[in-house]
Amino acid sequence: MSIRIKVARTARELNDVYRLRHQVYVEGEGYFKDLPGDVIVDQFDTMPKMANIIAYDEDTQTPVATIRINCDCEILLPSDEVYSFEAYRARIGKQRAAQNLPPAVMGSAGMLAIAAPWRNRRDVFQGLFKMACDIGRTWETTHIVATVNIKTAGIYKRLNFEILDEKLWIPSIGEHVLPVANDFAPVYQWAFGAFASQSELIKSFAGCFECLLVSAGTQIFAEGKPGHEVYMVGKGLVKISRSDDSSKEDFSLATLGKGEMFGELSLIDDLPRSASAWAMSNVELIVLSKEVFWQKIQQDPEYLKGLLNILSERIRDIDERAFVYAHGTVDIRLQFFTNKVLEDAQASSKEPGALVAHVTVDELAFMSSAPLVDTQSYLQALETQGRLKVGMKNITFYGDEAL
Repeated sequence: MSIRIKVARTARELNDVYRLRHQVYVEGEGYFKDLPGDVIVDQFDTMPKMANIIAYDEDTQTPVATIRINCDCEILLPSDEVYSFEAYRARIGKQRAAQNLPPAVMGSAGMLAIAAPWRNRRDVFQGLFKMACDIGRTWETTHIVATVNIKTAGIYKRLNFEILDEKLWIPSIGEHVLPVANDFAPVYQWAFGAFASQSELIKSFAGCFECLLVSAGTQIFAEGKPGHEVYMVGKGLVKISRSDDSSKEDFSLATLGKGEMFGELSLIDDLPRSASAWAMSNVELIVLSKEVFWQKIQQDPEYLKGLLNILSERIRDIDERAFVYAHGTVDIRLQFFTNKVLEDAQASSKEPGALVAHVTVDELAFMSSAPLVDTQSYLQALETQGRLKVGMKNITFYGDEAL
């Protein structure tokens, strides 16, 4: 199962946003009981710097969640209609003036509506909020203000939002809200800080990304199929595998974790995928489409720089692998690819200080182009030295020093 989160741009997507609000607020919660029609829309949906984020179940194309973000304008923000943020605005203004910083740019998040079956999915809210942060960066937002339903206030507290006042009763919805605020920088760091190695790409294509939430065991893309997107791992583990034509078995090439990129060649060629990608756990991916990528490149070729830097690193790695394949002995190949597996290993949740790679002995032998018996002997020697432990489906390393 997968959920795709993106900015609503088409008439159909915007209509889904307005109907989902009505479904959640009016039909589900009983708010705005006197509101006519079957949609909720207001003047803030028409402001220039506004975006509605929407999440769809990929299998059924059912809308499951939405949130709206606005940037300050002549009529202020939606939150200002519920609570006066004048004192907060004045405080931030004085702080920035004292630091010789330009005036603050306030953004607001609201109209959060999540369909009932999905409300226990914290990752859905987080995905919505991360896409909101992506848009907020393009507006050069410095601070976020919001009046949040008391039922969802805990989410904002976990993101270290400042609570500005006591809860307020809103008669029109028959519910309490809390006025909250936060600097944009730490929230953006929470959303995109994992992608330090792709920071240039993230910065260049701000406002262009989508978020894909993939359940454990789901195939993200298949070997031999067309590719139209590049992916960056925000959370979870992704297995890259390739089939062996002779044995018809799938062998792991790499296990990718937080901050790593895959599928980038699909942006620059029309060839089928050279490997398959699987979600080994529940995975959060930041996605950039080929279509959007080339639209930006046509506007300004400088946007290509970030991807070229990443591809150059990949080419160096491929050259190194090719040299080892061509000239390395079995022992050299095993050492080289065991170290590659170690580089991809993730911190163990069971053994503090240990690193776990979800790779089997058979898969390591396949990667190393080494006989299985030699691979087993090599790993047994390292086990005797206390450097690692071989399991049925993974290898646990003790220490991150190269072997």
